[in-house]
Amino acid sequence: MATCNFCKEDRFQSEQGVKAHLKTCERYLAEKAKKARATSGSLPQAAAAPDLSAPKLDVVKPIHEPSLKQDASPTPQQQWRTILQAVKMRVVDRYVTPLGQVTTSMRGHAKLMIEQTLARLPLEEIGFEEACEIAAAIRDRLYASAFHRQEREAERQRVDTAAHKKKEVETLGALLRADRRKKTLVQQANQHAHAFCQEKKITGWARLSVVGDIESRLEALLTGDEPILEAQAIVRSVLDFRFLEAEATLAAARAKADAQWHEDVEAVLVLGAVVGLVAFGLHYYPAQMVAIFEWIERTFGLAPGAETSAPNPGSSEKETTPSAAEARLRSTRRRKYPDEPPDPPFPCAPSGVAMQGQA
Repeated sequence: MATCNFCKEDRFQSEQGVKAHLKTCERYLAEKAKKARATSGSLPQAAAAPDLSAPKLDVVKPIHEPSLKQDASPTPQQQWRTILQAVKMRVVDRYVTPLGQVTTSMRGHAKLMIEQTLARLPLEEIGFEEACEIAAAIRDRLYASAFHRQEREAERQRVDTAAHKKKEVETLGALLRADRRKKTLVQQANQHAHAFCQEKKITGWARLSVVGDIESRLEALLTGDEPILEAQAIVRSVLDFRFLEAEATLAAARAKADAQWHEDVEAVLVLGAVVGLVAFGLHYYPAQMVAIFEWIERTFGLAPGAETSAPNPGSSEKETTPSAAEARLRSTRRRKYPDEPPDPPFPCAPSGVAMQGQA
């Protein structure tokens, strides 16, 4: 380990490290500056003394002239600049504080203010340590202000972060409350819808349609943030409107079913009446029924083979159709009533009372 004889630091591995350290050693630079001032002050007296060896050195003067120029003492401005750089290095570059983070801009500002302040002072006269104390006071004042701004900014960020988190929590809580309120309202509306369907005897797909429509409409209209009265009014309006639709649809379906039922009943009644009249006529008034059948055949042309039997369709129809119909009716009567007497000239009612027009 090697030690610097000026600042007494012993952190160097070799003499080469010490020599490299001397380029930035504050005490060494300060001693060097003092020696340079002392040398510059004694130069005029040395110049006044007679130089007896001057004639002898004329021959070698050109050889030693470059080395003399290299060893020439620095100017006062150079000395002042050297002391100033050493002060800034100690006070600013090597300064570490637990009060806060020293940024590059803070160091630059401190160096600028130190240089502007020390530019008006004779550093050669006040000494290196006093110059460092003045620079340290300037640095502390600037750093204190910067640290205060950093603390205010950090506090502002903490407040903003806390406010942001609080707002997020409040927003999330409001969303959860709104969702719960919305679900509660929709559930109550579903209960009303099921009760309505049970009361009106609406089942199956019709009930699913009513409940599903109410749910979809409430999902679109409700947000959960509405006041209680406003939310209840929305639910009530949706229920009333959908119930009216359901009642209208139910009434239309029932009316259609009733109309179909009436049509079916009327058709059955008409068919039964026709069948009954035919049966009644065949039983009691076969002659009149033969005339009715003949009229139907003549009107609607229901006699088979009437157009292809003879060249004169009119005469053949008159001759053949009544006899065929009469033969069918007679054969039917004979099968049902084999012992029935011949038809009277004027039919009578079953009770034996003469009908209207009978003598």
